[in-house]
Amino acid sequence: MSTGASKRKRSTRYNITSSSGGEASTPALPSQTSRSISFNVNPVTKRLNAREELVEVDVSAEDLEILQQHPEFCIPADSLLDFETLCQQPDEVDEDNGDPQLVSKVKKWTGTQWEGVSLCSLGLVFHLGHNGLACEAPADDHIRPLLVVHVNGVHEVRVRYCGCGEPGGGYYLGTQLLRASWMAPTHIRPRTAFTFEALKHFHHLTLQGKTTAWDFYNALIHETDNTGINAPPRHFNEFLRVMRWWRHLKMLKRAGRGHDPAGVAATKPGELAVECPACPQPEWNLPEWWQTAPVAIAWIFTLYLAMDANFRLKSRDRKIKNDPALGPGWAYFVDNPPYKKLMASFGPQEEPNTCDSGLHAIDHANTRFARNNIANGVGNLVCARHTFVQKIGAVDLDKGENMDFAFLSVLMMSAWLMLVISYDIACQWSVNLASRIPRFPEAMQFDLSTCNVTPVIPKFHIYAHGKSCQSRWSLNFLRWMGRIDGEGVEREWFNINPVALSTRLMGPGARWDTLDDHWGAWNWRKVTGLGRRLYSKFQEAIVESRKHKAAFNALTSTFQPDAVARWTEMITKWQEDPEHKTENPYEEVEIETTKQDIHRALLNEEQAEARAEGISPLTHETTASTFLNTGLDLEHQQRVVRAKAAAIRGQGIYDKAALERSRAKLMQGIGTWQSIQPLYMPGVTQLRQTHGTRTDAMPSFEESEKPEAIPLYLPSAMPASLRKNGCVPGLIEKYVRLRTAEAYDSLTRLRRQLRIMTGVFNYKKTHVSGGGQRANTRARTLMARITQKTKLFADRYRCTRAALQELDPDGSWAENLLPLRVEDVRGPARDNDEVSEGRRELSWIWTKGSWKRTEGDDEFDQEEEWAKSHARSQQWGEEVILLIEEMRRTIQYLHRRAAWWRRQAQRRADARKDIASGLVAYAHRQADMRVALAMSFAARWRPLLVLHGFEPDWPEEYIQYATANPTYVRPARNRKKQKAAAVAANTVHDPAPAAPAPAPADDDDDDDDDDDEEHIDDSEGEDDMDVSPYR
Repeated sequence: MSTGASKRKRSTRYNITSSSGGEASTPALPSQTSRSISFNVNPVTKRLNAREELVEVDVSAEDLEILQQHPEFCIPADSLLDFETLCQQPDEVDEDNGDPQLVSKVKKWTGTQWEGVSLCSLGLVFHLGHNGLACEAPADDHIRPLLVVHVNGVHEVRVRYCGCGEPGGGYYLGTQLLRASWMAPTHIRPRTAFTFEALKHFHHLTLQGKTTAWDFYNALIHETDNTGINAPPRHFNEFLRVMRWWRHLKMLKRAGRGHDPAGVAATKPGELAVECPACPQPEWNLPEWWQTAPVAIAWIFTLYLAMDANFRLKSRDRKIKNDPALGPGWAYFVDNPPYKKLMASFGPQEEPNTCDSGLHAIDHANTRFARNNIANGVGNLVCARHTFVQKIGAVDLDKGENMDFAFLSVLMMSAWLMLVISYDIACQWSVNLASRIPRFPEAMQFDLSTCNVTPVIPKFHIYAHGKSCQSRWSLNFLRWMGRIDGEGVEREWFNINPVALSTRLMGPGARWDTLDDHWGAWNWRKVTGLGRRLYSKFQEAIVESRKHKAAFNALTSTFQPDAVARWTEMITKWQEDPEHKTENPYEEVEIETTKQDIHRALLNEEQAEARAEGISPLTHETTASTFLNTGLDLEHQQRVVRAKAAAIRGQGIYDKAALERSRAKLMQGIGTWQSIQPLYMPGVTQLRQTHGTRTDAMPSFEESEKPEAIPLYLPSAMPASLRKNGCVPGLIEKYVRLRTAEAYDSLTRLRRQLRIMTGVFNYKKTHVSGGGQRANTRARTLMARITQKTKLFADRYRCTRAALQELDPDGSWAENLLPLRVEDVRGPARDNDEVSEGRRELSWIWTKGSWKRTEGDDEFDQEEEWAKSHARSQQWGEEVILLIEEMRRTIQYLHRRAAWWRRQAQRRADARKDIASGLVAYAHRQADMRVALAMSFAARWRPLLVLHGFEPDWPEEYIQYATANPTYVRPARNRKKQKAAAVAANTVHDPAPAAPAPAPADDDDDDDDDDDEEHIDDSEGEDDMDVSPYR
């Protein structure tokens, strides 16, 4: 071919040269390997449509990579199918592409237009084996067609396999394709192949955007031919099979299994999982003396876990009997057959519900739809502080939440002295845990007497529990908790839920492999984000620790030393009691006085008056207190009937019939009550006559006036001029007492409804949405009922307070019974994502509205606030200590992992030279990657630590690097960060004590959701500071 035969835009990676026969080039090392592909060029037209001369495209290769248990590998830096149009003159190209020398696809000129053409029809031949050069002894004489799927579409090409059997060519056809960076669904007679670039591209897309294989493959089909006229053959099932292999091989490679002389079969349980560098890992980042450390120090080696179940991750029963996992129990899912066998031996397991929470209002797992599934959900564990999915900690759930196997499976991997497990029903799950452990295999059992296990309830979920749970299981009160919130597992569900619809229809093994792959990507992104995450948390903890310490010291100075000593002793006793049965210093002491209690008290007073005077003080056999109490009940029943009437408008005849029955019953009650009313309220007769209402004992139901609209004329509804003389003596005082009790009772019931609503809403959002029409309809119906009841109690409170305001505007009740606005009727959980949970302000209904005890000295009422202030101060100190330790553990883990990878480089002494070169290159690349991460983290963290008086205890090379290459902080992007950065920059932190104390009760968030990947801008770290490890 002449030197000016064709032109194309040159790149630094591709070299186009001229050759007449494809002579062999000098062999090169794996990282320098080049291959050639040849295609025919017409010597006259210089186009790809004849068969005379050849053009070689040399492609440089990357480091070799393990692709099979018996590795045959070679990864090119660029695709063999990223071809550009070859033309004689620069102006002979498709003008629609803009660049006259660069065109994405091969096209030919028909005389009137450019038309797409396949590489196969142009005579392009790929020589496999021997780095792209022609084999002297090909597998057969003819050239085989092959359909290759690439990132820019589907291509029909022709290939010629090597048949000489030399190491450069290989014996298996599939191996030769792998060396060309193509992956075939079969190794016998492949007719389809997928380029590594296409597989990588889809892999990243599905891990980040949860793109389905169906959408990706059809996008490539449309990219090839968007009209459907010449659409390429569909090989979607082959793509699924190859992609599943690709994911599994990637996990094996990244875990170093190709470097193990024992082979892939020797993989241990959980060995393919990505571990959390910041959590305690005995083999990687803990000192040798960690098991013998005193309690005052040993608590920093606590493992914090969070556990939960997700009923969106179902698995439909598709009657597939032979679909095992490629890596059974090697990553995050447990080995399913032994797990299922063990669970079946236990039989049906139903724990009695001993909690008064609203979390089980919807039993999603027991709906009829669940019977069509082989798995109704997934339960797993994550580390509570950094949200890493734990290895062999995920299980399929059949019915309900049976999490014992997952919990024990995670603990089986290491021995722990202190463990915190967060679970939304920990109050129920932990009750019989000790008695359930012996049922499991001996390898999974552990002695609770040697491991201090502390079950807790996550901070968001705990407000859906009753008061007894909130005092004992709260992360806000327990010591050595730092600022964890226990809700990290919910954030992980937020990431994995988008794949639920696609994995639901997969076979069992494919589903396990897919979820393992997504969890591995989630964990790795957490690893790379630890630098920014721990930096921001430490920056905040420093400021908050100083602030709360100063506030606590100021509060303490206002009390007598003996009171402070007494309260400190109370806190110590409560914390050291594993059952927390001693007096809780953080719990508000209340006297639960309801309207019925006041009614009984008034009855007792009336009976006592009668006995003292020897006469009956009753005007009627119905006492005054009973009369008033009945009137208040009727008033509420009118409110209920009005709500029913508004709710059933336009509904069927049965609902209207039920409404009429309620009205008849209410009318009867009003009639009976009004017949007694003139005896205790004589002025009501005049009032009814003035307003033209009936005064007889039994109003007729046939009248047009509906019973819910009949005025009852309770004392608060009477004019002030008529009230004094229109009621019997003492009636107003009793009425005020009953109304006050009714207000407190209404607030109590309102809080209860809001707790239930919070639990049900959270359950629906996590487990029901997307779970089918029936389950969603049931959940919406339940939410509507709860909302209606909540509104009724809110209206009841407003009416009662208005009555008190009318009768006793200056009473002591006004201190706690505040006006109830619409925005005050909200649950205890955060509903504004822009405000941190730890800084939000509770509605007053959660801090007031209870009748406190008044006995004791003046300092009694301040005990709770002092204890909470003490907890806040000590908890932020704990957080500072934990973050410093987590930074040390992260650097140490990455440092030791790098050393581990370097040791792997020389383990395959029996490998062929070219394979051994790839093993060494890959091991060193992995080692250097971890060193680079550790260096970048050190450069980011050390300046902040030194600024506040902490010298990190890291390996010397990282301290030296961080000193020479500090990462500088850029101005924060919002006022909150600017304020925190300003305070942090102008103060040096006084290190917190080594023996921290409990967590606060009213500041319950560790800001995981403020800087977790799924809730923040991905560019946050880059906007705030220079994240490059090198300057």
